[in-house]
Amino acid sequence: MIPSGRLVLAACVPLGLALLVLADPWFTVPVVALDLVLLAVAIGDRLAVRGGVEVERQFAPVQAVGRDFPVELRLTAPRAMRVRITDDAPGEAEGLPLTVRVPAGGAVAVTYRLTVPQRGAHPFGPVTLRWSSPLGLWQGQQRHDIEGSVRVYPSFRQLRSWGLLAREDERRLPVRVRRRPGGENEFERLRPYVRGDSYRHIDWRATARRAQLISRDFGQESNQNVIFLIDSGRMMSSRGEGLTAFDHALDAAVMMGQVALRHGDRVGLLVYDDRVRAWLPPKGGARGGSRLIRATYDVFPSLREPDHALALRWLSQRVRRRSLVILLTSVVDDVNAEAGKAIVDAMASRHLPLVVWLRDTGLERLVDAPRRTRQDVYDAGAAAELLVRREDHLAALRKRGALVIDAEPEQVTPRLLSRYLEIKARRLL
Repeated sequence: MIPSGRLVLAACVPLGLALLVLADPWFTVPVVALDLVLLAVAIGDRLAVRGGVEVERQFAPVQAVGRDFPVELRLTAPRAMRVRITDDAPGEAEGLPLTVRVPAGGAVAVTYRLTVPQRGAHPFGPVTLRWSSPLGLWQGQQRHDIEGSVRVYPSFRQLRSWGLLAREDERRLPVRVRRRPGGENEFERLRPYVRGDSYRHIDWRATARRAQLISRDFGQESNQNVIFLIDSGRMMSSRGEGLTAFDHALDAAVMMGQVALRHGDRVGLLVYDDRVRAWLPPKGGARGGSRLIRATYDVFPSLREPDHALALRWLSQRVRRRSLVILLTSVVDDVNAEAGKAIVDAMASRHLPLVVWLRDTGLERLVDAPRRTRQDVYDAGAAAELLVRREDHLAALRKRGALVIDAEPEQVTPRLLSRYLEIKARRLL
């Protein structure tokens, strides 16, 4: 409890009367009496405040990034009082601080809205309560350390929108591209022979039974491995329009993982810098998408150099089956570029590598920026040289036969979805 402004003003009254004692000592007795009365009233007002205010916090522990949600605070008090509430909440809180009147011996619930703009696990801080004594001479304050954190996942609405876009891309593929006959595809059904079907797919036993030509129909092979290798090193920490390159890569992996699971494939993930940050072995099933989100929602890029060889060793020791391995990285310097090419060469003997290089839009802006000073010219020249080297490294990867996607961070997701559907249609895996 701390003195309020009302108590300070009340104490100024006998203080002013004390100046009269200098003029006439007779005023000493009434001034002292007034002091004693004020002291008794202040002590009585202080003793009237017995016990504190109890508070509980309730909210849904899982939320989507950038979407507001309600947080409820429930208060109980031994007497009627007016309470001012402040909550140390992560993100942007709307409606704080709150002022509410709590009935004697009862409870009251208040709600505010909270928006967390970044994914991850975000802990709440303490709830601070302040109230007045019955006469308003004292201000009480309590700090309640209530444990709790909210797990913020990527936007589910964005996941659904990209999923719908992937379905539209798949429907636009020609039928003969989507369902190509061949021994590597899975048998799907028998159907009447159509002019243009391969003779080797005619089922002669069914043809003899039905007295007409019957062909075997094959669909795309399912239960294949799709594994994402996501670089979380320093180059992936470059930020543009609020999101890092790593965020864009992670969103693309999660969204494409949803599509691959719907096609019956098994999806795995490896996030690494100079150590393994997250690992999920390839697994299928309807819950595979939420499994990816739970494993990566609180993983962020670091300022360390990525160890591509470590990622390759980890993958080789745990995955023997031929897989589509998608490496999402951002490379500028020659050292990391050579390391990236080495890991692609090593993977190509067992897996089908798909290299996704995210562009550094900051370098492109330097090249296109107006050159007003000599420093601007030097910056543009250095940026242009780095971009030329980057194109040379990409060309070398393509000559090695690697599948390559070169895209801006905002365009990685649609490009990756389209390439996955193309790989499935062409039976490259």
